[in-house]
Amino acid sequence: MKEKISVAICDDEKEILPYLARRIYEVFQKYRISVETREYTSPDLLWRDLQRKKEYTIYFLDVDMPKINGLEFAKMILQVQEKAVIIFVSAKEEYVFDSFLVHPFSFIRKSKFEEDLDRTICDLSGMYQETEEEVCKIYDELGHPHEISLKDTLYLEAKDKYVNIVTKEGGFFIRNTLSDMEKMLEEHYFIRIHKSFLVNLHAIYAIKYNKVILDGGQELPLSRSKVAEVKKRFCQES
Repeated sequence: MKEKISVAICDDEKEILPYLARRIYEVFQKYRISVETREYTSPDLLWRDLQRKKEYTIYFLDVDMPKINGLEFAKMILQVQEKAVIIFVSAKEEYVFDSFLVHPFSFIRKSKFEEDLDRTICDLSGMYQETEEEVCKIYDELGHPHEISLKDTLYLEAKDKYVNIVTKEGGFFIRNTLSDMEKMLEEHYFIRIHKSFLVNLHAIYAIKYNKVILDGGQELPLSRSKVAEVKKRFCQES
């Protein structure tokens, strides 16, 4: 899992700053991006922290602020932190073209704050969204580790005293129970669909009343008692 992203929010309107900060935090959470936010009521306070080597990954800056406007302040930030992500938030939409000189990631209009904020953070999600590890370790009954690719593993099938790990490239057997495999993989989008099958939710193409169809067309049995849970989880992950 990636570390939390640090976010600075600078706006001299003290009355609305807490609202802006709360909504920014909430929309990041919506897109499963862990952030730590800090509010500043003036560029002076934020600049003081930057001089103390307190840097942020993303800066939300009001444009129209006293002493120095957000456009000029963004240039100062970029001089000391070249890769900083700048996002302007302003009630004065006429500044949008002037802001191009700073090459911001986005310009959020206060008149369309909710709409623009959601679009902006959605665009950011490709850069910062938390993703699970591509490789996971599972263990046989003697405790020996085996690495599997979460992306390429389609399903696991119980076979007597063994479990068949089926991937896009083939499969292999390890000696253990499917119940133990379920415990190891439940955090990684695998779900029990039948007493003999554990399936990667991301590999499911469709769910019928008594079977699951994988992306490659393979069909696996679906227990009646599992239908509601599997459909719910599938919809959540789709």
